[in-house]
Amino acid sequence: MMPMEVYGDARDPKIKVFYSPVIELVCAIHLLTDPAHHQYEIKWAEEMISMLSEEELESLESIRYYPAGGIEFLNYVLVSKELLNIESFIHHINASDLTDFFYYLLNESIEKERIKKAFTNKSERYKIQEKIKWIVDENTLMYFFDSPLEIKNKAINILTAVSQKGFLDRLKQGIDKLEEGISYVNQFISKDTIEAALEKITGKSKKVFNGYKEYYIIPSYFVSPRLIRIYSEDKLYVVFDCRVTRDKKEALRDDLSNLLKVIDDKSRMEILRILVNNKSYGKALSDIIGISTPTVSHHLEVLKQAGLVKEEKIRNIKYFYADKDRLKKIIDDINKFFFSAE
Repeated sequence: MMPMEVYGDARDPKIKVFYSPVIELVCAIHLLTDPAHHQYEIKWAEEMISMLSEEELESLESIRYYPAGGIEFLNYVLVSKELLNIESFIHHINASDLTDFFYYLLNESIEKERIKKAFTNKSERYKIQEKIKWIVDENTLMYFFDSPLEIKNKAINILTAVSQKGFLDRLKQGIDKLEEGISYVNQFISKDTIEAALEKITGKSKKVFNGYKEYYIIPSYFVSPRLIRIYSEDKLYVVFDCRVTRDKKEALRDDLSNLLKVIDDKSRMEILRILVNNKSYGKALSDIIGISTPTVSHHLEVLKQAGLVKEEKIRNIKYFYADKDRLKKIIDDINKFFFSAE
């Protein structure tokens, strides 16, 4: 789908509305770094992770340590101006020097000259860490600067791996949603100023959208959180969840579908059944179900992020139990979806 361009008189800003494979890839990487983001794409996330080699999984693990879990790659959108061609975008990152890479990794919060010094000067690293300690912890920052080329190569590795292993197929399956997102935006910008339109679409004050010469409005299938702003002095990119186009019935259907995907696994179903009746902990669940403790931990994390399981610590042991009220509401919602008169 080619970008749509809207022009008024010469003083009006330029507006483009389109979906971007490049931004989708970055958002998909971010989604893969944290089970909390998997809920609406849990099957795809698990399938993708299962296809990654050991080396690629190590590369994905390194992204988990980034201050924003890989969303930092979107900083390259502004400098590369590449939104449609994934291969060119990855090449641009690969061709950038280590100073630039770390500049964007640290979200442009540290001057490039200081970053250059930090590659060889440990005391400079501590000064940087003090300045951004709320963004990245000391051990992680030292790890970055101890192995800068390795960090960059791992980034290229995981971007390439995900783009080549089913990501584009999944994007094609979601194309209808992306096109609905484009139509949704167009109905607003055809009737109002761009700032007012963005306020209605995003729920944010139009003040944060004022004063740009170029606006790129990009519905996304993989974005999490549900709104990202990338901007320079004269350009603004607004990436938003294309699912905002849903009506109430469709929203209920999608939410139920995502929750059912979470428990569409016999081990997770069994864990949930056990936890409805009794509190338990990882090792005990592992022994009962007959799967490894790390696998149980993964399933528990997915169930927790979906709001189906809670935990409490008793002495030094984490106990888990089902959120019965949440389960009852899901059952009520299923009844409402299938049997309501609407």
